Amino acid sequence: MGEDLTSCQKCMKYLLFVLNIVFFLCGVAMLGTGIWILVDYPSFTMVLDTPLLKSGVYLLIGIGGVVAIISFLGCFGALKESKCLLVLYALIMLLMVIGELAAAGCIFYFGYSNVEQTLLKAANDTFVKYGEAGEDAITQSWDTIQEVGECCGILGVDDFQYTKFTDDKFPDSCCVRLNIQDTEYLNTTACHLEIDGYYHNVGCLDKLKSFVTGNVGIAAGIAIGIAVIQIIGIVGGCILCRAG
Repeated sequence: MGEDLTSCQKCMKYLLFVLNIVFFLCGVAMLGTGIWILVDYPSFTMVLDTPLLKSGVYLLIGIGGVVAIISFLGCFGALKESKCLLVLYALIMLLMVIGELAAAGCIFYFGYSNVEQTLLKAANDTFVKYGEAGEDAITQSWDTIQEVGECCGILGVDDFQYTKFTDDKFPDSCCVRLNIQDTEYLNTTACHLEIDGYYHNVGCLDKLKSFVTGNVGIAAGIAIGIAVIQIIGIVGGCILCRAG
């Protein structure tokens, strides 16, 4: 097959090889983003304990792994100029593009367009367990979010009246720290007296929304880049197949 290739087809052969290297890196990026969310932000995934978020993270990891594997198929098929492998590669890529577009549409329609209401319900389902016996993981997760996000409760400091927390109106994690790396608070007495500058008087809903939409934006950017590469890969595979 190699001797019959025109200069244009030879160019496409090596372009397809290079694109699959990029495709592989994009797959690794998706895989890494999913793992990063699970490892670096366990508090957010625990607090936002919804099937949509968890499924989205695991789907991102799964697709990233599949993309990385398929890229090897494309590289090998292009270098060996194997018509069988190239047809298989093009078909898998086409199915993936269709699946990705369908999944993206569903996520946007059912989740992203209604993200604030979805987050409010998910956050409330875990927040009401704050301070409850046997729910230390949820309590610690909310404390982490409030300290890192510099916020308090879902909508504000009054939210803790709906929880099992009874030590004060709100926990110390709502107090301002000396700095972001420090575990010491500026002044807990002034904090619980609700003096401005010593406590966080905004809710965490907007912080959670920013976290989710921010990661959706990252994932969407990666997905768009992969989709473009996939379409070029399908076209390239078909051109090389016709040469055979």
